[in-house]
Amino acid sequence: MVGLLTLSDLGWNEYYSSQLKSEDDKRLQPARVITIHKGACEVSNGRGVCLAKMTGRLRYKAKSKVDFPTVGDWVLVKDFSAGEFGRIERVLNRKSILQRKSAGRSSRKQLIAANIDRAFIIQGLDTTLNLNRIERYLVMVHESNIEPIIILTKSDLLKSEECNELLSQVKEHFKSTKIILSSNKTNKGLSDVMSLFESGITCCVIGMSGVGKTTLINNILGEDRLFTMPVRASDGKGMHTTTWRELITLQNGGHVIDTPGLRELGSLDAEKGIEEAFDDIQKIAVNCKYIDCSHIDTEGCAVIDAVKEGRLSKVRYENYIKLVNEAAQFSKDLIENKDLDRQLARFHRTLKNKE
Repeated sequence: MVGLLTLSDLGWNEYYSSQLKSEDDKRLQPARVITIHKGACEVSNGRGVCLAKMTGRLRYKAKSKVDFPTVGDWVLVKDFSAGEFGRIERVLNRKSILQRKSAGRSSRKQLIAANIDRAFIIQGLDTTLNLNRIERYLVMVHESNIEPIIILTKSDLLKSEECNELLSQVKEHFKSTKIILSSNKTNKGLSDVMSLFESGITCCVIGMSGVGKTTLINNILGEDRLFTMPVRASDGKGMHTTTWRELITLQNGGHVIDTPGLRELGSLDAEKGIEEAFDDIQKIAVNCKYIDCSHIDTEGCAVIDAVKEGRLSKVRYENYIKLVNEAAQFSKDLIENKDLDRQLARFHRTLKNKE
């Protein structure tokens, strides 16, 4: 068990303390959000944990759910140790924020976690292995200025030569990303993974249900802190065992956030994330005839030439184009939704004035 901590132990630093400008801010208790419940958060100042709710003023000022607290956030709390609930007066600016498009046709953003330094993208070497899906995770992580690490689990299910073949395939596809082969059953690669959960670093573990996220964290913790369930034999898919996000402090002073399995991973308006996840394509695109080349049926396109000549995988190219198009559509839908929101707001104000 981890004993009493200081704010610094939880990740508090100059970036956050410099945001405390007024005397009112300095009278409030800085705390980190460790769990989200319906209508309330669990927040910690290192010495203790309390339930806290957003003030009505903070809710009113929020432009969307993105402005609400999420796991990993730093908040300023009034009445931290008094009464049933503390009051969250302010959410401090984030160093990074991990988010995705909401499930379904909505173009809204859904928060996953905030103030993350390193994201472990967990993929199983079974029916769940999908290079295109890993690319989507990389886009999401790069867009947030978070360092990505790919962990390939369930190596015990395959023969050694099969594992090495798949590992080579993944490394060839993602040349600039660190990749670790592991097994939650035999603890293969566990020490390599554990070394990356460093003191003062906040890590996030993401992936589909059933790939072994929660089991990996349990192995790192050395205890069954988080509940796990087996994968369905019928289709190799996992059951949702993590239904909330929780920030856990490790013995070495590192922090890890487990997340629910993401069955659907929509793209955001993620130009920067796409550029970094497909940095090999960006390097080729420098030689395109036109600066604003779309890389689709364009004369003098170096990217298309690279596909034709076999220097760039056709599958990787097609997924790149697909993600670019999805990001463009998301951006368009977001603008349209904002226009609709403004129209509805004007409509409600008109009704209110007539009353």
